[in-house]
Amino acid sequence: FPIIYVLFSMENNLRTQISQRIKAILKEKGLKQQQLADSAGMSKSYLSRIIHGTINPTIETIEQLEKALQTHIIIIP
Repeated sequence: FPIIYVLFSMENNLRTQISQRIKAILKEKGLKQQQLADSAGMSKSYLSRIIHGTINPTIETIEQLEKALQTHIIIIP
């Protein structure tokens, strides 16, 4: 059980970081969710679930968002 909990915690933490980062970039750039969704080629509802941290985006999805936003979402220290 402890190993599963650690993996679950890491997954939630990353999901939260991605969510917060996208929210911050949208605010910085003055973009609406619909604009980003259109630019990234995804539905607004799918993007909304990423932003609210209810789903885990794939690496491909993160790359689509980074391309649309012209910046990195995940920053590794």
